[in-house]
Amino acid sequence: MVKVSLMIRYIIALIVLIIIAFSYLMVPKITITLSLINISLNIPLPSNYVYVSVYVALAALVIFIASIPEYRRWRINNYVTGELPMFIRMIRDGISAGLTISETINLTFRQGGVLARELSSRIGSSVIGPGELGAALMGLARELNNKYLELASVVLDSALRSGTRAAEVLDLAYREIDNVIINELDKVNSLKPYIVLAYAITIMYVFLGSVILAILIPRLISTTSTIAGSLPTGLVSFGNLSVDATNSLFVYSIMMQALFTGMIIGKVVYRNLGVGLMHSSIMTITAVALNYLLNLYMPQIMHI
Repeated sequence: MVKVSLMIRYIIALIVLIIIAFSYLMVPKITITLSLINISLNIPLPSNYVYVSVYVALAALVIFIASIPEYRRWRINNYVTGELPMFIRMIRDGISAGLTISETINLTFRQGGVLARELSSRIGSSVIGPGELGAALMGLARELNNKYLELASVVLDSALRSGTRAAEVLDLAYREIDNVIINELDKVNSLKPYIVLAYAITIMYVFLGSVILAILIPRLISTTSTIAGSLPTGLVSFGNLSVDATNSLFVYSIMMQALFTGMIIGKVVYRNLGVGLMHSSIMTITAVALNYLLNLYMPQIMHI
């Protein structure tokens, strides 16, 4: 299962790289000539930022679709982690009330919840012992990469095999795991406002970049050409630089900025890069669309 998941990720990454490569190879290009003393460089750059925007948005859409299963897995993981303390508490209460292990676990499953549903689908038996429950918890923990489930698997297996002290051990385990999970969820919730800040920074980056490209770059090109023309012949010169070419490069920079921002969000907030890449794709599509609209209406807005 892990190898299949890894192979799918490599295939998605390859598809995205192919789309980005096509965005450079297939769109019209303009050759920018840069001369410095005796060195001359001809740099082909995409000259139609609309085509580049479509390709970049398509690459982001592929990332978005590919990250949906990872997002669903994260949601299940989140629900399971939140329900784990109550699951242990219900087993403790059942053991304290004098129920057998099998009766307690079956009663817990009937209470519902994501964790109970996932475990019952793996056990599928009316008679359940510590071994079956521990194996099911450990299997789910490895599938979701959940360290709390791994800990609960070991604790429950040991506690349920301890005989008369089972309720006491489970009570201690419940309190400790509950405190750890509450602290972890509080930490995640305290970081979620930074997601909104990341989106705001991306939007501001696009807005300022569009303004600079629409107003300052044409004037900068004109001024730089004048300065280069006043220098000794052959010292420094460039030609064919256009706003469309700089806009195309700006679209690529939007994707890179959104990609790294989303990865940081995934690592810091969600502890999951897949969820972060979903945010990257959403930011990229939103930012590219905003950039297109700003380029379309910027002359009217700025009266240029």
